[in-house]
Amino acid sequence: MKPVRTVPILAIAVVFGIAGSFACAPKVEAMPASSQATNEAVAVFGPNDFLATGFEQRQDDIVSVAMIARAHPKYGASLEINVKRATPETNAAQLTVMNKAAVKKGDVLLIRLAVRGKAASGNRAQAEILFERSTSPWTKSITQPVFSAAKETDWKEVAVACESAEDYAPGQVMTSVRVAFGVQTIEIAGLSVQNYGKSVKVDDLQAKLVAENKLGQATVAFNFAQTKQTMMGLGGNFCQPRYGKTEALDPVGKRALEELKPVHARVGIPLNHWMPEKGKFNEGAQAKACMEAMAEFRKRKIPIVASVWEGPVWLQGGNAEQSGRVLPPEKYADCIDGITAFLVKAKRDFGVEAEYFSFNEPDYGVNFKFSPEQMIAFLRQTAKKFASAGLKTKFVVGDTANGVNLVNFATPILNDPTLKPHLGPIAFHSWDGLSAGTSAYTAIADLGKKYNKEVWCLEAGHDAQLWQAKNPWESWSNALRTAMAYERTIRLTNATLMDYWTYQDNYPLVSQDGTRPFPVFTVMKEMAELFGPGTRVSNPNLSAEELQAIGTVDLQGKRRAMLINPIGAGTATLTGWTPQSNVQVLTFAGSGTPSITKKTIGVDGTLTVDVPTQSVIFLK
Repeated sequence: MKPVRTVPILAIAVVFGIAGSFACAPKVEAMPASSQATNEAVAVFGPNDFLATGFEQRQDDIVSVAMIARAHPKYGASLEINVKRATPETNAAQLTVMNKAAVKKGDVLLIRLAVRGKAASGNRAQAEILFERSTSPWTKSITQPVFSAAKETDWKEVAVACESAEDYAPGQVMTSVRVAFGVQTIEIAGLSVQNYGKSVKVDDLQAKLVAENKLGQATVAFNFAQTKQTMMGLGGNFCQPRYGKTEALDPVGKRALEELKPVHARVGIPLNHWMPEKGKFNEGAQAKACMEAMAEFRKRKIPIVASVWEGPVWLQGGNAEQSGRVLPPEKYADCIDGITAFLVKAKRDFGVEAEYFSFNEPDYGVNFKFSPEQMIAFLRQTAKKFASAGLKTKFVVGDTANGVNLVNFATPILNDPTLKPHLGPIAFHSWDGLSAGTSAYTAIADLGKKYNKEVWCLEAGHDAQLWQAKNPWESWSNALRTAMAYERTIRLTNATLMDYWTYQDNYPLVSQDGTRPFPVFTVMKEMAELFGPGTRVSNPNLSAEELQAIGTVDLQGKRRAMLINPIGAGTATLTGWTPQSNVQVLTFAGSGTPSITKKTIGVDGTLTVDVPTQSVIFLK
């Protein structure tokens, strides 16, 4: 952990009588246990505890914080936080409030706060709410992005519901509000967490909150004559042999391959199984399964990125599946020999050569950790080895754990003159796609333009901790948030390729036997058409803050669009379409089965559609 420093909160109102610095966590006093039988909620911490907690920052002088009396008409005092500089980690500056009341696993929690502010870029201010264990492994019950209103002086009320992931005694769980999303001023008031115990269902509570926050009337103005990137399309990860599986494609993967028609595949080289001892290679089992999958992709003319997650313990040291392990430079040659031998065998015996190679999330270290300088040294040696072995495989730049880390990690590699002939696209994972600041994601687009590189998202998803939830794969929320992450990532980063995590039984799209599609599968199928090969992306102007929208134009000039409404019901009036043309409107709301209507665009190029609560709508 980096050292944590506490920023003093300056009291500018005598009414509070508070000045100077505060401890990182308030003194924990026992409060009543959570209510289990009634709808009466219990406060997890005191109503003004957030005012006296203090801000944590990983480095000096990231934020300054002041208390403002009576800033909010309902909640009173607020904290005004000025974030002075950008940092790669969103938790570099955060407010943390410890629980005073015990919380039980499965308790339904309601988190409320009000925010206002503005980013230096002119965008809305941003924060992120977390309810998480206060010690490792920092288990999270919810991670929710928060944006201010479009007008910086307007307060925006935020309310989210979740279930507690674990049991917590007083002082064991914290409500965190992260604010390190670039230079901005953000004000927070009324932070509270109410515990309803088991007296209500979290879905019912969340549905009530969403329905009350209505979209109303929105406009979506397209200009299809102005387009941005040209899409390679949608693909998927096929990585199960990396986890020890010995079948090339499980039933989930087979259905995804047949019906979603991926334009790209990312596979996991099972290096730990492939090279159990130095100089010895296990050509059966997991390695054979991976190569058979690669051969199937080649038969279908699907290009491949081959990535490494885990290596053998004799090579890496430490324990199996341990994160953050740094490969000693004296072991680089052994590691490169193993990777090269794998790719050579796939080419020689299975007739398939991977276009690109990468380490999975080397910035974070799952499971190999590299600094940019270490990665440069490793890739220089690898380039020579690949060339001598007759491999044309190039290197993905980055493949970072999230988008926020990509620019700092990739830039030194892109600037290395010896590597330039061997570098392919820059790539990242969109696990922060719903929480990363707008400027962090547009910086990825700028990086691609600067170095004339395509931008790829090689793990597309919305929550890296979703596997901890109770059977989330079949939920409508998973489908909705997946669509939200795809739209925001493509629109802001200029990504031309999105590889879903995964097209196999890992964050699955269909049931384990492959027979029953989940809502996310049918939404993904429509997005595969929307963002098909050769389509050009068109970003509209929107009047509503919460509504998301994106359009494409295909090679024949056909226009398509996707609207995503994460809040309550409303209507959307679309402009800029071909007058009096016919469109099909597919509305997904709460399930994977859409309602389908046919409409005719008006003579003025406008069309108004109903936008149900938490819906995804496709127009084609």
